[in-house]
Amino acid sequence: MSSVLQLPAEMEIQEVKAEQVIQLLGSKDGLSTQELSGSGFTYRHDWGDRKGQQILHLNWGVINRNSRVFVAIGEGASGGGKFIGNARFTLHNVAPQDGRVSIWVNIEWGEPIRLYVDYLIINP
Repeated sequence: MSSVLQLPAEMEIQEVKAEQVIQLLGSKDGLSTQELSGSGFTYRHDWGDRKGQQILHLNWGVINRNSRVFVAIGEGASGGGKFIGNARFTLHNVAPQDGRVSIWVNIEWGEPIRLYVDYLIINP
């Protein structure tokens, strides 16, 4: 018997909140990085209350198919932080495309709970 995960039936698309984007790399006060090059951004998105398997698409013009996108997911705390609770949060895939990034998440909990996703984008 095979234990292949089925794609989730629920999919959603949301827009990035530009005022919450923080530029990560680049020159500042005459300083620059040698090991990391390109442009980088970090952003935390509140996906609201969720449960089960879902594919979530975040539209963001700085992302392209060659972007390096790193994602961390977690349960949201009141006030905007994250914490480790009893629910299991799993990230299965991250797929950058031109103008957006898609993620496949699974939240194992009986009721919908808050999902925060941190994105780190590096464009070589």
